[in-house]
Amino acid sequence: MLYIKSMLLFGAVACASGTSLAADFTSGEATLRLSDANGAVESLVAADGSERILAAAEAFTLQLLDGKGEPTRLKSSDFSFSRDGNRLAWRHANGLHVSVLVTAADDGFRFKPAVEGIPAEMLLEWFDGPQICIAPDRKLFWPNWDGIEVTDYNSRPYRPIRYRKRFAPGFGSSLYPGLAQMQFMAAYKDGKGLYFSAVDDRHTQKAVDWDQQDGKSIRLTLQTFCGDLDADGAWRPKFHYLLKPYEGAWMEGCEIYRDWVYTLPDFKKKPNRPKWMYDSPVNLIYPVRGKGNDCGRDMPANRFFPYINAMPAVEKYGNLLDSRIMALLMHWEGTAPWAPPYVWPPYGGEEALAKFRDALHARGDLLGVYCSGTAWTQISSIEPSYSLEQRFEEERLGRHMMRGPKGEITACICNGFDAQKLGYDMCLAEDWCVGEIVAEAAKFSRFGIDYSQFFDQNMGGGWLLCYAKHHKHPPIPGAWAVEAMVALQKRMVAAGKGMILGCEQSAATPFVPYLPYSDVRAMPGLMFFGRPVPGSAFVFHEWMCNFTGNQCGMINSMDAYWRWMSGFHNGDMFSLVLNDSGEIVCGWPAPWSNGPLPERDGLVSVLKKLNAIRKKYPSFLLEGKMIRPFVTCESRIASVNFDGWTRGKVETTEILTSFWENAKGERIGFASNWRREPSELKITYPDGRTQTRILAPLETIELSVE
Repeated sequence: MLYIKSMLLFGAVACASGTSLAADFTSGEATLRLSDANGAVESLVAADGSERILAAAEAFTLQLLDGKGEPTRLKSSDFSFSRDGNRLAWRHANGLHVSVLVTAADDGFRFKPAVEGIPAEMLLEWFDGPQICIAPDRKLFWPNWDGIEVTDYNSRPYRPIRYRKRFAPGFGSSLYPGLAQMQFMAAYKDGKGLYFSAVDDRHTQKAVDWDQQDGKSIRLTLQTFCGDLDADGAWRPKFHYLLKPYEGAWMEGCEIYRDWVYTLPDFKKKPNRPKWMYDSPVNLIYPVRGKGNDCGRDMPANRFFPYINAMPAVEKYGNLLDSRIMALLMHWEGTAPWAPPYVWPPYGGEEALAKFRDALHARGDLLGVYCSGTAWTQISSIEPSYSLEQRFEEERLGRHMMRGPKGEITACICNGFDAQKLGYDMCLAEDWCVGEIVAEAAKFSRFGIDYSQFFDQNMGGGWLLCYAKHHKHPPIPGAWAVEAMVALQKRMVAAGKGMILGCEQSAATPFVPYLPYSDVRAMPGLMFFGRPVPGSAFVFHEWMCNFTGNQCGMINSMDAYWRWMSGFHNGDMFSLVLNDSGEIVCGWPAPWSNGPLPERDGLVSVLKKLNAIRKKYPSFLLEGKMIRPFVTCESRIASVNFDGWTRGKVETTEILTSFWENAKGERIGFASNWRREPSELKITYPDGRTQTRILAPLETIELSVE
């Protein structure tokens, strides 16, 4: 048995190439074992002697594409395996050579792969390794939809991420950077954790996902796209994968990732934060056309048009909430609702919107708009008279659209006959596409709009997979795609005239510095796999502060107090969705015929109090970082029912808590009773003292270490 005490000793104790001994590596007090048959990861024993993984069947899987885009998938057992010290090697009959360098660092293990000898007629599409398996009794932090603690591994089948077919749903997507906002996962049970990440400062497109394997194990996957090749055609990524044991649960895993984020150049700069954020304005979200739902082909102006008609609602809620207001408009586009990339001039003309803008600004309020991101609309499914089909053909614009491996052209998000539009996705490595997007955004940034959720439908601020062989980029997705999006966002921020940008859900890691304020919705995280946890807020709150969103997905009911109080504890600003009578409704897709939110009056009172806390403590709740609890808080288990795209309930506690630290190192905590009856909170201090507090219905208190 081979033991390696540090990466400095690997070469000195390397065994001969081709030996069949099992390989045991040590890093600090942790021990890693690899299979002698195919190099798969078999065991990771932590310093306390506990096993953190299950044996994987394979070391890796990879996929090649032939000239027609047809895939060939190979696994490590299809290769002949050998080992030379800490370098593992696999050779295939077709000449393909895979190697992985294993080194020890920071009480964990680094895996650095390379793929050489790619057949001339083939393209390497993706590489998935090392393959890591955990027991199904572990909880898993999955960085999708701002953070989900997965407890139901049977909730959906796994498949490697791929170019999407038309009408394919986007909500289960694991693409990073996108709906997967971070490139790590953490599995844990009883305080014993496992951290698995890609330490990739170029943020190569990859899938951050999990695969339930017949109920016996859960495989963690960081399926990485291989579009960034060396000059000789080999794939030698400049990053490594990290596997390490740790103590704790999801917060401790997020701390490891946050420590790495601190090393990235863009996160060493001053955050892109306008002064108005310090006033914690409340968003009033509403459409100026239609009755609260996108679908259907009858969308006349409602009582919020002309735009100035909304001023009584702005004044009403500004007074009730004692807050500045941002009027955040939907269905305002002069083209068609949700018909990217073109939106200008506004519905009804610039003069009508300018009158509203000036009235808002005169009160000290703000104007924001939803857009629809970087897709291309051929024809609106909402307003079919809007069509760009003729222009598309005459100017041969199809050559600029994203393509699949076989040259196919389609779109994904909100695309379909019964959705918002029929169209395609624009390739952001194409100069023409970037020019059109930047020019369109400049029109309304110059107009004096304060905020644009421009990248709505670009989940997490990212974009999808382009394989076009006739574009300037490589024919396989990779880091080049992320660099293209970052370049676009930088241009838009520079030209923004003070207008800040956001996206749908929290921004993914490389986009956080450019998208500091985004629509964070509760419903999707509730629908899938487990319970939502504020992972993105925990890692990134020092650089971005989001808002509670338009509740897309919530149609009938959800406990409003739990929803908005959980938003407070995530560090989010607040938003309310209105019908054209100025009444609060439960969510954006809810038909107005359902009536207003039953808790609307009480909710306004609660939000006024919570927002007063936000304005009192900006160094914590705007600029500060979320931290682990400095006192232990215990309250009874409770559950919240939800009814939207799906129905169900999520487990929670009667009292919600959060803990914060500012730049001076000062700390504060908050506890909220979201229920309509008193709840008991037991507090245990670091010195062992305990205290029991009874929180009144809907009460929020401060917590300290004293």
